[in-house]
Amino acid sequence: MTWVIGRAGPFGYAVGLSDIRVTLHDGTKADCLQKIYRVGSNMALSFAGSVKIGFRIVEELSAGLHVTESKHSLDPLIIAKYLHIGTQDVFNSFPEEIRAGGCHLMLLSVHPLEKDGAAPWARCYVHRFYAPNFQPIEARSAEIVSIGSSKTVKPYADALIGFQKDFRLLNFETMTQHGSSLGLMASITSVINKIRVEGISNHLHTCLVDRDGVKVGKNDMMPQDHPEDNFIMPPVAQSWEELLKILDSRDIAKSVIEQARC
Repeated sequence: MTWVIGRAGPFGYAVGLSDIRVTLHDGTKADCLQKIYRVGSNMALSFAGSVKIGFRIVEELSAGLHVTESKHSLDPLIIAKYLHIGTQDVFNSFPEEIRAGGCHLMLLSVHPLEKDGAAPWARCYVHRFYAPNFQPIEARSAEIVSIGSSKTVKPYADALIGFQKDFRLLNFETMTQHGSSLGLMASITSVINKIRVEGISNHLHTCLVDRDGVKVGKNDMMPQDHPEDNFIMPPVAQSWEELLKILDSRDIAKSVIEQARC
């Protein structure tokens, strides 16, 4: 189970949030996985489902966009439209027992030139893709959407609907740059802490995508003068090889890791 959340706009950037829990084939759970990554100067990709497939798609897309970006700016709508072509090939290249973990993807992006209608901000997008066809599903502007099995958890789904209607989150933008994203991160963290679901970690990565680039952060908290209340993310894997090393150090067999899901 995993929870990855995305919102496009409305202030010239897309924001994503993802937890760090991974579930192994024997049911063991561990907080040690980064699920959202920069894949281009104005794009980030997150995944849920089979961890091995997710990492491979991130690697392939990042490499492909790097080559394309060296020649011209990337139009995120074109990338989203044709993403299924190579992604289907990657997914189908894995054996059936790995594909059984499924694959959900979320692409956060900002257009390098277009504005968001009459507003002065950049046009942002969030697209979702689901195996085996990976056809793009575009979110509406400012709509909060999610991927992963946790979207079927009613309290979490209800919370997202509530946040989408909560204009107080947008008011945070008047206080500081990217303020609404910080408000969303704090709100999601609060929901997870109040409504605990076994497969979801309360450690979150936050990702901001704008024309200045892609920034990935954490929901760490270190209250001044209260070190006993520190909340700090443990080490996380940013590749399949790193995941193997982290779990091997915990004496977990590779055969159990092979079908890891998130």
